Amino acid sequence: MIARKEKVSIIDVAKRAGVSPATVSRVLNKTANVSPELRERVLSAVSELNYVPDPFAHGMRTKRTRSIGLIISDITNPFFPELARGVEDYVSSVGYSLILCNTDARPENEKRYVELLLNKGIDGLMFTSLRIGEEVIRSLLNDGIPCILVGRKPENIEGLVYVVTDNYKGGCIAGEYLFSLGHKRFAHISGPLDNSAGRERLAGFIDALKKRGVREKDITIINSDFTMEGGYKSAGDVLGLESLPSAIFFANDAMAIGALQRFWEEKISIPEVFSIIGFDNIKVSGLVAPPLTTISQEIYRIGQLSARELIKIIEGEKGEPVILEPKLIERRSCRCIR
Repeated sequence: MIARKEKVSIIDVAKRAGVSPATVSRVLNKTANVSPELRERVLSAVSELNYVPDPFAHGMRTKRTRSIGLIISDITNPFFPELARGVEDYVSSVGYSLILCNTDARPENEKRYVELLLNKGIDGLMFTSLRIGEEVIRSLLNDGIPCILVGRKPENIEGLVYVVTDNYKGGCIAGEYLFSLGHKRFAHISGPLDNSAGRERLAGFIDALKKRGVREKDITIINSDFTMEGGYKSAGDVLGLESLPSAIFFANDAMAIGALQRFWEEKISIPEVFSIIGFDNIKVSGLVAPPLTTISQEIYRIGQLSARELIKIIEGEKGEPVILEPKLIERRSCRCIR
């Protein structure tokens, strides 16, 4: 049996030529001035690798496609459908279309989708993570590809516009609220700490508690992954602690909901045993038992504002960073123990 030859991608060409995928796209589609030396390197790599561009994409890139790409990490997380709806409602209102790509939090998938979108002549890209790598984002920006980061701040990428909730302030609000209810021992189930949103929520929570005189030994940090499955597992980790907290702050609602399931299975009553607070205010957070107290961010509005800023950049205007205020939503998953 003859093995099928793996198709050469635009990323393979970029690696061979020592340039970004966006530069390869611009050389092949003749959409921008590229130095003769760079053009020769790209064309040599194309020849050496026998790369065959998508003819449809090649034709499309000669003009605006009035389409943008939104790359998300986990379509099963209820945060992202609401975000995508905000993006789509805005872009469709101004005559653009949306291509949604789900990466399952895998860097290789994110790279593949970036390549696909560039080949399809996308006008701009929206990222919800930086798993693809900061260097790739910098290359895209340097090559004039409009990009925006949604839901978190970039830390080392100059010129990358972002739309975000003040995650540090949200963490502070959670800490202040739980302390005000009389709690003395706390746990935080964090998101991935390579994610600036996760780090900022953690930092705000700890700083708020320390300002109230809570000792470091009375704050337990358990690292997780922003998923319901991660929250379910982390609830088990909490139950295994030698000294149990009375209040738990989850870095997002999805993890808090996963934990509620685990506690229900273990016949642990919430909030009688643990006071629980989440972050996001996804729609289902008010429907679980008990309804989840949470730190709200305007997810739909984040999507709309992200789309607005990206389209401004596409159309030659200056995009501006946007920081939204978080808000406490009190429901029935916390109790006062004073």
